[in-house]
Amino acid sequence: MKFIERYQVWLHIIGWAVFIGLPFLTLPDFVWNRQDLISIGMAQLLTSAFIITFFYINLRTLTPRLLRDQDTKPFLVVLMGMLLTVVLVKLACYYLFPPSFVTKDPNAEVRAHGPKTPWPFMLSTSISFSFAILVSSLMAVFRYHAKAREEQQQTVLEKVSAELAMLKLQVSPHFLFNTLNNIRWLARQKSDQTEVAVVALAQLLRYMIYQARQDRVPLRQEVQHLQHYIDLQKMRLTDNHSVTFNCEGNVDAYSIEPLLFIPFVENAFKHGFHGQKAGYIQIDLRVTGDKLIFCTENPADASTVTVEPLTQPGEDSGIGIVNIKQRLALHYPGHHTLQLAHEQNVFRVVLTLDLHHEKVALHRY
Repeated sequence: MKFIERYQVWLHIIGWAVFIGLPFLTLPDFVWNRQDLISIGMAQLLTSAFIITFFYINLRTLTPRLLRDQDTKPFLVVLMGMLLTVVLVKLACYYLFPPSFVTKDPNAEVRAHGPKTPWPFMLSTSISFSFAILVSSLMAVFRYHAKAREEQQQTVLEKVSAELAMLKLQVSPHFLFNTLNNIRWLARQKSDQTEVAVVALAQLLRYMIYQARQDRVPLRQEVQHLQHYIDLQKMRLTDNHSVTFNCEGNVDAYSIEPLLFIPFVENAFKHGFHGQKAGYIQIDLRVTGDKLIFCTENPADASTVTVEPLTQPGEDSGIGIVNIKQRLALHYPGHHTLQLAHEQNVFRVVLTLDLHHEKVALHRY
């Protein structure tokens, strides 16, 4: 396909050169004289000019209109008019520039070889015209279906882009509600960290507004955003609560879809701590080769959380998880695995991403 598109002008020129020159290769020996070559050559060039013109009219207008409107009557009428025009042009050339074997040549031997009526010329012209129209119609049908497939693919891409944009917007209010609740809790405690928390929230929102709206962000920025969020959440914790965040591997070599990890961390903070009970949250992000493995682990009582609510969009606790599942399916189809497990009062999330195609995006940042 790329070869044809790149050299289509030359292919057309070569094709028409063969189309015009081929009849000369089939001429009988007795017409190879100056008068006959000039006569036949002018007739061939003139009729070929009309056929070439009608070829492109059919390619760009007639057949596309037929495919669009599904009305064959105008199509057939115009084609018959074109065919009649070409035949009349060839007939006029036959009488205006007659070759020697159709003139009143006293040489009966020469006349015996040539046709005494123009019907063979008209028949050959009709065949040439029909062949050209058939080829142009096939090309038009191919272009029509190729354009239809391209438009369909573009529609799918636009739909996916719209869905991704909508899902990103869903992240912001969900994240904001949780964080404002934390700041409200700090304010009620009259904590000196309230102002620090507000500043941290402003930094997080700045990232979400200006950076996360891009299709890809550097993985390093996403990790920093995650660290800021964890630091903000830790302000309300007691000594009985511990949060560990480990980051390993070359996070500077890749880019990633933004805001993928925050919902899992939000979920861990929401269900990992129960009042003053001792609890922990373990968050690990590791890049090995071209694979990223992200894991969160937190204690979870069987009576308070299960895996099932996290997969139901109607549950408040599951909004972020369902959101991420949709975004992963749209943006990493076949290149990710997501495991949600609740075993022995421990809830664990393991997300694996194939970042093989994410290296090339880094140069944009």
